Amino acid sequence: MSIPIKYGLVLGVIVAVMGFALGTLGLHTNEMAPIGFVIAAIFINTVIVVLAVRRLAPDSNWSQQVGNGLVLGLVGAVIIFLGSWVMTSLVLPNYYADFAEAARTRAIASGLSPEEIEAAVAMVTGTPVGSAFQGALGTVITSVVVAGIAGIFNRAGKS
Repeated sequence: MSIPIKYGLVLGVIVAVMGFALGTLGLHTNEMAPIGFVIAAIFINTVIVVLAVRRLAPDSNWSQQVGNGLVLGLVGAVIIFLGSWVMTSLVLPNYYADFAEAARTRAIASGLSPEEIEAAVAMVTGTPVGSAFQGALGTVITSVVVAGIAGIFNRAGKS
């Protein structure tokens, strides 16, 4: 199995497991936990891409490194998409309703007007496919950008 595919599988599984943990522990209703999840996922994505690019550097030029990052990101994205979709539509079908209700409770406790409360709830309302797609797209973009940057420093024939 090639390095980009292997590392992409690792990335996808780690982020999907983190997502399942966030939901099953009920942390998705916490105001800061989803933000922490995104930051952690980006950090893990970055580390995994840098490690993969470094391993591939002896035999790869810069454009090959970016291509490797793209493959890694696409493999990870498929797993992340499926994991997110399964969790939010099958395992925890009330995921977004719970998240919206928690946002409503926080908005009411903050003393916001009814219009502001509805605006706050509308901002956090999501769908399983939409959210899964955002995670997958973010994974691909992060992987390509990080591979491009890391590839500048790690590539074959660099003097």
